[in-house]
Amino acid sequence: MVDKQIIDEEAVFNAARAIREPGRRAVYVRNACGGDAGLIERIEALLQVHACQHSFLEEAASSLQLTLDAPEIIDRPGSVIDRYKLLEKIGEGGMGVVYMAEQTEPIRRKVALKIIKLGMDTKSVIARFEAERQALAMMDHPNIAKVLDAGATETGRPYFVMELVQGVSITEYCDQNNLSTKGRLALFVQVCNAVQHAHQKGIIHRDIKPSNVMVTMQDGVPVPKVIDFGIAKATNQKLTEKTLFTRYAHLIGTPAYMSPEQAELSDLDIDTRSDIYSLGVLLYELLTGTTPFSEEELRKAGYIQMQRVIREQEPTKPSTKLSTLGETLTDIAKRRSCTPDLLRKTVRGDLDWIVMKSLEKDRARRYESTAQLLADIRHHVNREPVSAGPPGAWYRTKKLLQRHGRLVMIVAIAATAILAGTIGSTWMYVRAEQARREADAAHAEAQSVADFLANDLLASVYPERVKGTEVTVSYILESASADVEEKLRDNPLAEAKVRDVVGQTYQKMGKYAEAEPHLERAFALRRAQLGAEDPDTLTSLDRLGWLYWFQGRYRDAEPLLVEALETRRRVLGSEHPETLESMVHVGWLRESEGHSAEAVTLGEEVHQVASGVFGEDHRITLEAATLLAMTYLMTLQGARAEALIPHAYELSRRALGDEDQTTIALMNTRAWLYLRQKQYDEGLRLAERALEISQRVAGEQDVHTILAMSNLGLAYMRQERYEQADQAMTQSAETAKRFLGEEHAMTLCCSLRLGILYRKQRRYDEAGELFLKLLEVSRRVHGEDYHLTNALKYWLELWTEGLARYAGKQETSGDRDGAATTLARLEEVRRALKGNPENSTEVQDE
Repeated sequence: MVDKQIIDEEAVFNAARAIREPGRRAVYVRNACGGDAGLIERIEALLQVHACQHSFLEEAASSLQLTLDAPEIIDRPGSVIDRYKLLEKIGEGGMGVVYMAEQTEPIRRKVALKIIKLGMDTKSVIARFEAERQALAMMDHPNIAKVLDAGATETGRPYFVMELVQGVSITEYCDQNNLSTKGRLALFVQVCNAVQHAHQKGIIHRDIKPSNVMVTMQDGVPVPKVIDFGIAKATNQKLTEKTLFTRYAHLIGTPAYMSPEQAELSDLDIDTRSDIYSLGVLLYELLTGTTPFSEEELRKAGYIQMQRVIREQEPTKPSTKLSTLGETLTDIAKRRSCTPDLLRKTVRGDLDWIVMKSLEKDRARRYESTAQLLADIRHHVNREPVSAGPPGAWYRTKKLLQRHGRLVMIVAIAATAILAGTIGSTWMYVRAEQARREADAAHAEAQSVADFLANDLLASVYPERVKGTEVTVSYILESASADVEEKLRDNPLAEAKVRDVVGQTYQKMGKYAEAEPHLERAFALRRAQLGAEDPDTLTSLDRLGWLYWFQGRYRDAEPLLVEALETRRRVLGSEHPETLESMVHVGWLRESEGHSAEAVTLGEEVHQVASGVFGEDHRITLEAATLLAMTYLMTLQGARAEALIPHAYELSRRALGDEDQTTIALMNTRAWLYLRQKQYDEGLRLAERALEISQRVAGEQDVHTILAMSNLGLAYMRQERYEQADQAMTQSAETAKRFLGEEHAMTLCCSLRLGILYRKQRRYDEAGELFLKLLEVSRRVHGEDYHLTNALKYWLELWTEGLARYAGKQETSGDRDGAATTLARLEEVRRALKGNPENSTEVQDE
C-alpha cells in the first residue's frame, strides 16, 4: 500500500507541473488526490518549490547576461581583495569559493575568505547575507569559527572573512586518534556548548554535520570548531560539499542530518530543536561510525521517498545498529579503543536513550534546548540518572498504528481502551502499591537511621554525658553503638546500615578487630532481610571479606570475596562498577597468596574495562592501577611498572587528591620505583611525604602508613644512613606486628627488610635468627611456595654460606670447640631449608 501511494504522489506531481494555468492545476490536484488534505498540501508545496527553482534559475541567467560584456574578473591565488591576498583555494561549493588568504593590515595573519561566485550575487542572496552578517557578529565563543570581516569587491560581489580553522572533521579526528567513547563525548559537549551559544543569540545552524565541525589543535589540546554558522542561510550552498535542496523554501540542510521538520514542505517554522536533531545524528555517528540513515541510501531512494524516510521512519537504536554492522564492528570498536562487546555495552542504556530522545520525529518530544541535552550527557558521564528513557508502551503502540493506517488505528485504540479498563488499571494498581510499600520501607529505614544519629550518635558527645572525657572518634562510636541492636530492633535494615557505617569507620582507622562484629552483623541482617543476591547484601559480603584480607586472614577472606565477585557478575553484569571492585579485591587476595600471575590478569582486565567505560581517572581504574603497580614491582616487571606508576600516580593526585588512600598507595609504589631506579633522593622525599600524609589522615596503624615508614627506612638504607634506616625499619616492623599480628604479610615484609638491614650492618647472627623465625611463620601461614617464604630461604642460604666460612676460620685458628658449635648451628639451619627461591637477588634486596 505504501509503494502505491508513493507512485501516485509522484505521478500527480509530474502531471500537475505540466499544467501552466494555476486554476486548472489546482482543480486537477484536488481531484487526483481524492480529497486527501495532506497529500494535496504536499503536492502544492512541491509545485511551489518547482516554480521557485525555475524563477531562481532565470534570475541567475539574467544576472549572467547583464555582466556578459563586463571585464573578465577571475579570483585566483595571488589576487588581492581589499587588504586580503589570496594564497590558495581550500574549498568550493555551488555558489561560493573559499580561499586561504593573508590579511596584510592592520595585523598580518592568515584567514579564510569566502567570496560569492560570479552570477550568484543576486539581490535576494545579498540581502540575506547582510542580515546573516549582523547575526554572526553577535557570536563570540571559543568553539565557533569567528567571522572577522565582511565586505564587497569593486564589482559588488560580497565576501566573508573568517577565522582559519586548520584541522579535520570531528569524526575523522576521533577515528584517527582512536578516541574512546568518553573522549568523543568530551568533544561533543564542546560542540553542544557552541550550538547553545548560537541559539542564545537567536541563530539556528540548520546544517550541523561532521564536515561543519572541525577539530584543530591549540596548545596540544584538541578543540572542535563549528563552522558555517548561518553562511548556508545566506548562500544556500556549503563551502566544501554541496548540500542538497538548500534552495527550497523550507528545506535547508543535508539529508542524512536533516530534521523531519526541515524535510516537511509546509509553513512550519524551523526552531532550535531542529539543531537538536542534527546534534543527535552527529552523536549517533560518533558512537557507531554511521548515521541512522546513510546519505547514499537517501539519494538512491529518490526525493519523495527520502522525504518520507526522514519524516516517518524510526531510526534504529545505536546499540542495535552496532549489532548489525557485522565484521566492520571490529574496526569501529578498535577506533574507540575497546572491544565490540564493550562498545555495545557502553552505548546500550543511557546513550541509546539520549540519542533517541534527540532524534524524535515529533520535536515536542525532543530535548527542548541544547542545555537539556548537555545536562543528560553530563549525568551519564557522572553515572547519574538521565532524563531520557525508553518510550512508553502507549507511545510505541501509537507509532506502530500510525504506520498501518487509520482503520487499524481505530481498532487498536478501541482494543487498548478495553484493556486499559481491565488489565491496565490492575497492573498500575499493583505497581503503585508495590512502589508505595517500597517507599514506606525506605522512609522508615531513613527515619530510624536519622533518629539514631540524633538521639544516640550526636547525643553521645553532649557535655553532661562526656564530663571531662576526651572525645575521640572511637569514643563516639563506642558510646553510640553499644546497644545499637536494641535501639533499632524494629528496623533491621536500619541497623544494618548503621553497622555498615560504623564498621567501615573502624576499618579506615585501622581498628580491624573493632570493625569485625559490625560488618559481620550488617551482612547477616541484609542476607536475612534482602536475600543472598541483593546488591546491598553483596556489598556487605565483599566488605567483610575485604576486612579479613586487611587482617591477613586470607583463608577466611577467599570464600567471601570470590562469592561476592561471582554473584555480582551474574546479577549486576561483568562491567558494573561493583563487579569491577570485587575483581580488584580478589586480585589483591591472589597477590597476597603468592599467585601474582592471576593478580595481574585480574588487574589488567579491570584496568582496561574501567578506563574504557569510566575513564582512566576514575576511582575503579586507579584502584586497578594500584594493584598492578604493586604486582609489577613484586614480580620484577620493571618496564611495566615504569610505564604505569608515574602516570597513574599523577592521575590519582588530580582526580582523588593527595589524601585519598588510593593516592597514598600509589605514592608508596612511586617512592619504591624511585629507589629501584636508584633515584634515592626522589624516593626519600616521596616516602617522607607519603608517611606524613598517611599518619595524619589514617593513623600510625594503617597499612599504608606502615609501608611508608618501611619505604623510608629502605631509602635511608640505600643511602647507607644505617642508623636512621634502623630506626624507621624497626618502628615499621614493630607497628605492623602490634596492629596486624606477626602472621600478616605486611609484618613479614617489614621484618624481612629489617633483617636485610642487619646484614648491611654486619649483624649476621641477628639477621639469621630473625630470618629463621620469619621462615617458620611464613611456611606455617602461607605455605612453602609463598614468595616471602622463598625470599627468606634465599637469605638463610646466604647465612649458611657465611657460617661455613666462619667455621673454617675457627678451625684454621685452632678454635676447634668454636668451629664445632658453628657447624652444629649450620646443620640446624640447613635442616630448616628445603630448596632455593625462584625469585632473584634483586627482589630479596627490597
